[in-house]
Amino acid sequence: MKDKKWKFLFALCGMMMVLGCSPYQFDQERYEELVKDDSPVPETDSNHNWMMTTTKTLVVDPSGVTGVNLIRIFTDNPAKTESAEIVGGAYPSGNSKIVMNISYPIRLETLYAAAIDSEGYYTIASFKPASSSSIDFANPIVKHEKMPYHYVPQTFAYLFEEEYPKPGDYDYNDVVLRISMELSGKREVRFNVQLAAVGGEKQMGAAIRLVGYKYEEIESVKTVDNASFNIGAAGEIPELSSSIIKEKDLLLKSMYDEAVLNLFADAHWATGDNVLMNNGMIARKRYNVSYEKSDEYGTFIPREITYIVTFKDDLDVSSLSLDALDTFIIESYNGNLYEVHMHQYATAQVLYQQSPSDAHNLPWAFCVPYDKFRWPLHAVAIGSRKQGARGGAYHTFEHSFGEWAEDMNKAKDWYLYPDNDQVYK
Repeated sequence: MKDKKWKFLFALCGMMMVLGCSPYQFDQERYEELVKDDSPVPETDSNHNWMMTTTKTLVVDPSGVTGVNLIRIFTDNPAKTESAEIVGGAYPSGNSKIVMNISYPIRLETLYAAAIDSEGYYTIASFKPASSSSIDFANPIVKHEKMPYHYVPQTFAYLFEEEYPKPGDYDYNDVVLRISMELSGKREVRFNVQLAAVGGEKQMGAAIRLVGYKYEEIESVKTVDNASFNIGAAGEIPELSSSIIKEKDLLLKSMYDEAVLNLFADAHWATGDNVLMNNGMIARKRYNVSYEKSDEYGTFIPREITYIVTFKDDLDVSSLSLDALDTFIIESYNGNLYEVHMHQYATAQVLYQQSPSDAHNLPWAFCVPYDKFRWPLHAVAIGSRKQGARGGAYHTFEHSFGEWAEDMNKAKDWYLYPDNDQVYK
């Protein structure tokens, strides 16, 4: 019954688009009702921005440290724990102040700035990002010491539903990507992209728009070892299955001349599994979303590819942070191709023209700032909050997804509290 009501509504919408009818003929009120009826959290915070991270502009003064070669910002004290993640980096020019952008989890109250010299010695200062934008090293908590650990850049998990503009099953595992970003040179940025799960059954492509950067501002894009998600166990993806993203270049130009990284044209092919059947069709199992072994479910070792982006001379890359990555998937519904974006970029039109959904409930995609995030099993809602009851994969009291969805100022750390029986690994 659910599929029938949505098929009717969007068949009507699609027919009106073809005929050039007025968009006001689309029954927005009925659409809102259907979204609310299907939602596991019917009453969401009307002011919710669905962000678990925030972007901060910092002014860093390295003049108090001799021979600074690199500035890094960490989630934790890098002298105390190997779990400290790098949320931003910049190369200073002498003792001049540095202006840089960082993205970090809202739940964190303290961050750590490190001034690193050419021999790898760290001087570290702590600061409160909510109240401080200026950093110096006049009163460091660590002075000129080597660090005992190897640190990795902060990783965000990007979770997608495949049914846009119709709500899905709210398990947010139809495509799961883990992405980190690191400054590897004054003009070079590396994006580590891992495909971790494909829980959807339809063909889905993926790309990343570099918000604020034009196509012409990129000198080159390549991958480590020339790796490609479009090459699997059966070789290169067939031309017939490249319909969502036909271009093979790693760098694409958006409709508005923006720089776009081309990830893959088909998520199932991108798993690397041998998905090509004898009839030439692609077998579309659900990967890494169930412990069941069957023709419907499969597993694969998450594939990771590093994209190396070199910017042109004198281009400032200090404003580029993880929050400035518009990571999105592309899928089809009712004969049309749709881009599925995070809520903050919901109105973006990158490779395809489309009208964004005006539904005021849960979005179709989330960005979770946690490298160990465990996504729900197939058909398990990420969280629910009906008649006051908590449910779903993240339902811990005072740390539940439903509480956060109803009030954006509560349970901001919900993604740290999974029900281990309802999430994958």
